[in-house]
Amino acid sequence: MPSSGGSPVLAEREYRPADAAPIQRFDQRPRFQFPADPDPVASPSSAAAAGSGSAAGASGLPPGVDATAPRQRRLLVPAIALGCAALLLLGIGAGVGLLWLDQPGTPAASEQPTASSEEDPVDPAQWRPLEEGEQPEGTPEELLQVMATNPLTAATLSVPAGCSLPASEGRVPDEELQAYLEAGASCLATTWGQALQEQGVEFTAPEVVVHPSAEPPAASSCAPETFTGTAPRACIGDNTLYWPAEWDPGFSTTSAVESPQLYMWHLSYSYAVFPVAATSLHSYYGALLDGLEGDAAGSEQMRRRYALQQSCFGSAAAFQQPTGPRPTERVEEFVTSAEAQADPASPAEPSAESRAAWVNAGRDANGDLSQCITWEAPADQVD
Repeated sequence: MPSSGGSPVLAEREYRPADAAPIQRFDQRPRFQFPADPDPVASPSSAAAAGSGSAAGASGLPPGVDATAPRQRRLLVPAIALGCAALLLLGIGAGVGLLWLDQPGTPAASEQPTASSEEDPVDPAQWRPLEEGEQPEGTPEELLQVMATNPLTAATLSVPAGCSLPASEGRVPDEELQAYLEAGASCLATTWGQALQEQGVEFTAPEVVVHPSAEPPAASSCAPETFTGTAPRACIGDNTLYWPAEWDPGFSTTSAVESPQLYMWHLSYSYAVFPVAATSLHSYYGALLDGLEGDAAGSEQMRRRYALQQSCFGSAAAFQQPTGPRPTERVEEFVTSAEAQADPASPAEPSAESRAAWVNAGRDANGDLSQCITWEAPADQVD
C-alpha cells in the first residue's frame, strides 16, 4: 500500500522483533571437499571425479563433496588388547628397526624372519583403518557391509560439560565470529573425540577459519573456485572448516536465546564430515561407488544414503549439546522440519522429507549413532 508521500510502506515483517521473525530456510548445505590424489593410477575414485568440480552427480558424493581421494590423514589406531599407545609404539619400533639394520655389523637382511604366508587374509567386509592413499577392495556388497558396521555405528556421543557460546543476538559481528565458532567447535571436538576414542579411533579436531565470502582462502587445500561464499566448506586435506563471514541463513532473525542454537546447528552439520573422514569412510564410500559403475540407480541410492547419514550425524551431535547451544522450541521445530531442507537438485540427493526424517532420527538418538545407519534402511526411507 503506498504511503501519503507516494513511496511504498515497508512490509509488516520488517518491523517484527527478532524473536518473532521467521527463520530463513536452510537452502545452502555445507560443502565438503577431499583433496585430489596426486597419483590417479593409484586411485580410481579420483580419476572418476576428475573435472567434476562440485557436481554431486559427477563425483558420486553428497552436494558439495568434490572427490573421494583420501585425505592427508593422521594415524588411525584400532582398538586392540594392547591398547592404542602400544600399537603406536609397535609402528615406531618397526621404523627404528629398519634403521638399525642398516648399521655396520648388523645381521644381513636375509637373516630376518620372513612374514608368514599363513597370516589371516584381509576381510574386505570388515572395517579397518586405511593407510594414507590406500584404496579398499571388495565387492559392493562387502563394502556396503563395512559402511553399515564401521566404528561410528557403535559410538555414543557424549554431552560436553560447560559448553557455552559467547552472548550474541542475531548475526555475530565479523570481528567476533572466529572466537564464537571456535567456542562451538571445542564443544563438538569433545563430543566426537570421546566417542571415537572409545572406538579406538584417533580424532584430531579441525581448525575453524573465518574468511570473507568474496575472498576464498588462498592457503586452503580446496580449489578457490569451489568456495561459494554461501555455506561453510569442510576441507579434509588441511583438516579445516572454512566459514564465510557474511553467510546469514537466518542468524539475523533470531533472538539472544536462538542465535547460539542456530549457529551450533550449522556448525555441527559441517563438522560431522571430519569424524567420518577419521574412520576412512569416505575412501570406503568411493570404492563402493566405483564398484557400482554402470548401475546408475544403485549409485544414486548410495549417494542418498551417504548424505542422509551425514544429516543424522550432524543432528545427533547438535542435540547432544547442553542447554544453551542445544536447539529448542522454535529453532528445534524449524531445523527438524521438511520445510527447512533444500529440495533435491538431482536423483542422487535425498528428498526434503527423507532428510527431515533422518534429522529427527539424529535428534531422538540421544547420542546413539547406531540410529543413523542409513545403509540398512528400507529404500523408501532414503528416497
